[in-house]
Amino acid sequence: MLKQLLEGVLLIALTVAIHGSVLGWSIGRLRLNVAGHRTFFADTWLLSRLAVWAVLAHLLEITVWGLYYYWRDILPDVETSVYFSAVTYATIGYGDVVPPLDWRLLAGMEGLIGILMCGWSGGFFFATVSRLYLAPK
Repeated sequence: MLKQLLEGVLLIALTVAIHGSVLGWSIGRLRLNVAGHRTFFADTWLLSRLAVWAVLAHLLEITVWGLYYYWRDILPDVETSVYFSAVTYATIGYGDVVPPLDWRLLAGMEGLIGILMCGWSGGFFFATVSRLYLAPK
C-alpha cells in the first residue's frame, strides 16, 4: 500500500506539472492577445482557445493516469483504462468499470486531483474573463 501511495504522489506531481505547463504557456499567449485590439468575437475566440487548451491538458492528464492503470495491469486494456481514468478524474464514477480492491485508493487519489485540476482551470478561466472585462477596449 505504501508503494501505491508513493506512485500516486508521483502521478499527482506529474498531473500538476502538466496542468501548470499548459496554463503557464496560455498565460504567455494571453498577454499578447489582451493588449491588442479587442472585440466581442476576438474575446470569444480567445476564451474558446483557452477552453480547448484546458480540456486538452485534462485529456492528457487522464491519459497518463489511464496508461499507468494499464501498465500496472490494474485494468485489462488501454481503452478501458483511459475510460476508467476519465470517469474517475471527472468524478463521474459510473461504476461500470472498477479496479481491483487493493487499487481503489489510487482511484480516489485520481478523483481528488481531478477535482483540483478542474478547479484550477475554472479559476484560471474566471481570472481571464475578469481581466478581459477590466482591460480597456
